[in-house]
Amino acid sequence: MAKPSAENEPSELDELTHVELRTMHGNAAAAILFAKGIQRGAVGFAIFVFTAAIFIDRAASPNHPLTGLLSVAIILFACGMIFLLFMYQMWQFNEIKRARMIETLFSSYCRKVNNIESRRERNVERYTMLVFKAAVVVGSAVIALMAIR
Repeated sequence: MAKPSAENEPSELDELTHVELRTMHGNAAAAILFAKGIQRGAVGFAIFVFTAAIFIDRAASPNHPLTGLLSVAIILFACGMIFLLFMYQMWQFNEIKRARMIETLFSSYCRKVNNIESRRERNVERYTMLVFKAAVVVGSAVIALMAIR
């Protein structure tokens, strides 16, 4: 294991405050993971709902009024899912801000480890995944609409 090049500057926090901030940091990390899980689940659920809509349409007779209703439902559901994705992304953003603020109070080694990846790089990864998730929802909705018509 490589020896750190600079001397560690310990945090100036008292033990109780340090424990409290570690707990808050852990809670922020858990909330971020929870929000990511909800996003992944929402994308999977959207695909399931769109697939179910296709099967319902196939089970109905041709030119059934249900087709129009299913089309509207698919569009509204897709919009709702995209809204949900963005809301959970904003929650993650706030929790990340909270964690970063707490990290500034920890030791210099902790700050160094947490800053291995740049903020810009983290944001590119995070928002690329958000766009991909939204694109999967929209693409699935378009496929379902094309299958119904």
